[in-house]
Amino acid sequence: MSNVVTRPTVKTAEKPRPPASLLVGDLSFIETQFPVSKMSVESYAERRANQSQTITGLGKWWGRKPLVLCRATILGLLLPATDNPPKDRDVFLRLMTMDDDGMLRRKSVNMTAKDLFSRLPPGDRARYFEPGSNDEKAKLKRGLSQDDKNELQRRVFQSLSHDERLEYCDRPEQIDGPSPASWVIINSHLGTRASSLPELVAELGERRFGHVLRVGDSFCGGGSIPFEAARIGCNAYGSDLNPVAALLTWASLNIIGGGEQVAAEVQQTLRKVFDAVDSQLTEWGIEHRQPDLKTGRRWRADAYLYCTETTCPECGCNC
Repeated sequence: MSNVVTRPTVKTAEKPRPPASLLVGDLSFIETQFPVSKMSVESYAERRANQSQTITGLGKWWGRKPLVLCRATILGLLLPATDNPPKDRDVFLRLMTMDDDGMLRRKSVNMTAKDLFSRLPPGDRARYFEPGSNDEKAKLKRGLSQDDKNELQRRVFQSLSHDERLEYCDRPEQIDGPSPASWVIINSHLGTRASSLPELVAELGERRFGHVLRVGDSFCGGGSIPFEAARIGCNAYGSDLNPVAALLTWASLNIIGGGEQVAAEVQQTLRKVFDAVDSQLTEWGIEHRQPDLKTGRRWRADAYLYCTETTCPECGCNC
């Protein structure tokens, strides 16, 4: 069983510009370096999101890969390694919105006055806080402009470690990518003209392979790799011997990837099927107990367990 999603090729410039730095043979970024620490905490943050994760609502799957890690791996394989490793790393982090500018774009929760006070240098506290403020009770000055409040949030946020910043940030997949200012830096280094991840993937794919990047996963499982590959503009292919895995991957690409309208239509259809089955089960009395003598309520099953039996080839018993 397999499923294929094809993304339209993004029109690229007729004459691609050369990258600002010299390429190191045919090596890709991931073959020379990889920000393991940042990727670890970002992956863990996605896992902690539980029900708000993008594709886990379709069904559980063991070994499901974090989407942020899939995106990083694909971009790491596509980006070229140059003779300027620090700049390579900066560009990669900008694409993943894990640099300072990207983290500010992802910041979606304001820090409390108490947190701002405790992290601001003592010499600067009088500028923003009322007299008498302390680590236990802090109050911003009255009359502070919105610009002053934004600058305070930005200043303290930038002083945090990457791990600490995640408490106040959306995940990379939840924003629309790098800022226009970052795209200027990215394009200058790579010799591209992109303004979005799909445009960059198309341009670098055409340059390196002569076509839009193709990503295939022959053991797609829950569909994380094909889903994220399709989302950033690759032609994505997925297959799996397990029909449940193939179904989950198809659903990720075609239901979640189909947009809000498709998801709403699917939910409406599922509700009709559920109501019809529930009505029939209730009419037949299947999975219903006799009414409770005290409350009169007729309890019914809402969860089911199943097991399979097999004959042991050594002892001959059913296990």
